[in-house]
Formats: sequence, C-alpha cells, structure tokens
Amino acid sequence: MRRLLLVAAGLALSVPAQALAGGGIGGPRFGYGPHVQEARAVDACALKADHAGPYRACLVASLLHLVERTNDPADELPRIDAYVHSTNGWLADNCHVLMHAVGREYAAAEHVTLENLLHYLPKTNDPGCSAGFAHGMLITLGPQIQKLGPTGAAAECARAATRYEQYSCVHGLGHAYARTYLDFPLPSIASCKRLGPRYAPDCAQGVFHDYWIAVDGLDATKQHPDMTTSPRVLCGAYRGNFARACWYRAFLERPPRKPVDSAASMLALCHGLRGVQQKACVTGASVIRSTDPFEQMATCARLPAEFAVACARGVRVPGVALSPRGRRVGLISACAAFRKGARDGCYWWLGKALNVVTNGRFGARNCPRLGTADARRLCARGAAAYRGPLVTFS
Repeated sequence: MRRLLLVAAGLALSVPAQALAGGGIGGPRFGYGPHVQEARAVDACALKADHAGPYRACLVASLLHLVERTNDPADELPRIDAYVHSTNGWLADNCHVLMHAVGREYAAAEHVTLENLLHYLPKTNDPGCSAGFAHGMLITLGPQIQKLGPTGAAAECARAATRYEQYSCVHGLGHAYARTYLDFPLPSIASCKRLGPRYAPDCAQGVFHDYWIAVDGLDATKQHPDMTTSPRVLCGAYRGNFARACWYRAFLERPPRKPVDSAASMLALCHGLRGVQQKACVTGASVIRSTDPFEQMATCARLPAEFAVACARGVRVPGVALSPRGRRVGLISACAAFRKGARDGCYWWLGKALNVVTNGRFGARNCPRLGTADARRLCARGAAAYRGPLVTFS
C-alpha cells in the first residue's frame, strides 16, 4: 500500500519488466512527465488505496471517465499504458484485468459494434492496460460475436492493424465465448474450434484465462459449483495446444504456494505429469518465474533439454517489444546457452515471438545478425511462421 501512496505523490519508480523491459516506452519517468491527465485519473483514487475493493472500483470509474472524456480510446489507451509503466506495484501488475471492466463499460455506453470495433482498438502492441481494454470490449460484444458466427468473427480480427492486435482480438473472442457460456469450458472451447485451426488455440487461451479468473469470481464473472481449482484436473482433460493454452494462464492467475524461483522449483511443481502436460506445466511455471525475460531465459537454459524449449515458450517476449533492437537480438542470442537438443527449438520460438511483437520486421532485419548459420536459419524459419497460432503468448 505504501507504493500506491507514492503514486499519489507523483513519484515514478522503475518500469515493470513484465511490461516493457529495458526502458520500454521512454524509459523510467520521474513525476508526471507528459501524462498529466492519466496521472490525475489514477491519483484521484489514492485515498482508497488501503482497501483493494474500493480502490479497484474507483480506478475503473476514473479511467472510464478519462477514456469517455477524450473519446479516443485508440490513442488514449497507449497513453494510459505509458503512465502505468512509469509506476510500480499493484496497478502496473493488475492493469490488464482492471481494464477488462473499463472496456466492457465503454463498449456498452458507446454502443461499440463489431463493424466499428477497429476504430476503438488501442493502437499498440502493449499486453497490459490496452490489451485488457480490448478484451473487455469483446466481452461486451459477445452476443454480436455469436450472431456473426465463427467465420465472420475471425474475419473481423484479421482486419486488425498488426499481428499482435490480431492475436489479441482472437484471445478476446475466447473471453467473449467464456462469458457467453458462464465460463463452462466445453461449450466455450467448442466455439473456439469453429474458428478453425489457425485461430482456435489462441481463442482457447482466452477461454482458459477467463476460467482461471472466474474460479475466484473476479472481473464480474460468476462462480459455479463444478469449477475445479486444479490445473492438473482441468488442463489434463485437453491435449496438444489446448493443454498448453490451459496451463499457460493457470499459475499466472492462481500462483502456487511455493515460489517458482529456479529451474529445480519448476520441475518440482510439475512432478508426476507426463508428456505435453508436463511440458505445458513448465511453460506455465516459466511465466511466473520472473517479470524479466532475460532472467527467465537464464533459468530455462539450466533445464534439461527436453524441458528448455517449453520453458522458453513462457518467456515474456512483449517485454522487449519497444526496447532498442540490441535487446531483442540479445534475448534470442541467449538461446546459445541452451543445451544441445534445445537450441534449435529456442531459436525457432523466439524468432516467431519476436516477429509478432515487431509486426513482421524482426525476421528480415535481425535474424541475419545472429552469430551462427544455424541460429540465423532457425530464427528465420520461426519468423516465417508468425501468422500461425501462438498458443503460449500474451
């Protein structure tokens, strides 16, 4: 709570690494900088910071008022992200889910439709406040999405300006389907499958994301008695990419009792599982290992080869999306420390993920900068697949 009061005083701490490691949008800030409106919207709730429920409700109301007053969420949400990234603590860690509520209420108040949705989508690849706002709007549009049908819904997402925004839109469809079916996974996943193999896994991750939120009745979800809190039970009912999508969000929303702070603790958390379930569990553990993608990569390199690539799939690649080019090249170059048998998959996955967050620019411009012919070849091959399903991504 003391950190939240520092926000009220206008003191900005370091940029949270899970958002934009290495400086992010303009690097760490002191004072309000150019984001006075956004800072005031947050500071209006500072006196409620000692009480989580009233503080959350105040932030939703204040930020909704700001977005409505500017009447330009496409440009305003990136400004909110920029200010939030200059703070530290609860708001920076929770802005994505917080903005679900803002997006839902905004879409209802402004009568957003699927036909004009692209006008309102934030102009950014940021996975924090902006992506949460977009997903919230899509939740409100659930009835329209169902009426339009899977082909039409997928086509609307395909119209988004960047590859990341297309992915985020499909993930948002999963949230919308989950709310339509009261967070029962079977009918929600069935709706995702009707989108086709290109979109179904990323839609499914939105379903599972919403499920893990709903287990605690958060974000205006409704709990039901059949809900399990065990990823081993829920994710164990699925195979392949659907299992991976399920595990990816499991620990992020419901952290395990013991901290995941080493390669050994990852393996201990996933002990007793087999095959894709065990590897998907390792991916989920990697997501919460650290908010610093370089620290995550260092941990992954210490794992046996059979688990290292699964670990790399949990690395927070969007954390270097807006960092200097050298940081992005440095992140994929960390694959060189992986054990033989895991390096190829690491270069392929990081090439793909980095190409997503740079909207197709990384492959051509940066894969050729890697040190070995194999690294360059595998990076380019992964980058070429960046329009396919991502499955484990945020």
